[in-house]
Amino acid sequence: MSIRNHNGTTGGGGRVRTATLGMACAVLAIASGAQASTFQVNPVVLEVPAGGHNAAFTIRNNDGNPVSVQIRLFRWTQREGEDVYDKTDDLIASPPIVTIPAAGAQLVRVGPRSGALSGAYRVILEEILPPASGKSQVRIALRLNLPLYVMAARGTTAPLRWSGSRDATGTIVLQGENPGTLYQTVVGIDAADTARKDVSLTTHFAAILPGSSKRWNVGKHPELAVGVPLTLAVRGSDGVVTRSPVTLVQR
Repeated sequence: MSIRNHNGTTGGGGRVRTATLGMACAVLAIASGAQASTFQVNPVVLEVPAGGHNAAFTIRNNDGNPVSVQIRLFRWTQREGEDVYDKTDDLIASPPIVTIPAAGAQLVRVGPRSGALSGAYRVILEEILPPASGKSQVRIALRLNLPLYVMAARGTTAPLRWSGSRDATGTIVLQGENPGTLYQTVVGIDAADTARKDVSLTTHFAAILPGSSKRWNVGKHPELAVGVPLTLAVRGSDGVVTRSPVTLVQR
């Protein structure tokens, strides 16, 4: 089964309370209060070197009560500019379910069932809520979404290729293509028109996988005309800004 991820939680993972697989994070009852566990993961970006056998991360429970977490694993690809998660048996998490005592920690390893890994994956950590106490409350299950990249043996970074269009609704769609063999991250995109007037388009964090593309819907921005050359200023997570010429076309 394939799951398309439309909310864009694809980059460095981290602590998120938004749904990642199109599923809600909150388990709702008649609300007069709210409860939420607090756990953290380090690191939040997992990289396996070429020829490496596994990745490891630590879950720390900052809550005053034990917390149980299930680890789910997905193959991660990008199709038609969107992130797609597919269930996979390529990986195994050890342990796949953990219960961490208050103020405790647990090391988790993720590795192949057999052979070598390649490509990219998502490691989804989902809190398993304990039985309700009987009090009316909103109960929030924390879900974390971590990227796992298997690095190429001879990885190279190539300049991203950018294109832009305005669709029938007037929305500008930007697409970045990654022709290299290493993933690249984008944390913000600005545009400058021929009058050199800067326009902030997005600060959405996203990754572009090798040989893949990623799309950004950045709003209408009527001040950016179709057919007029623009210069995109694309900020990476390393702080480097690259500039690329783009001319919007009408779709």
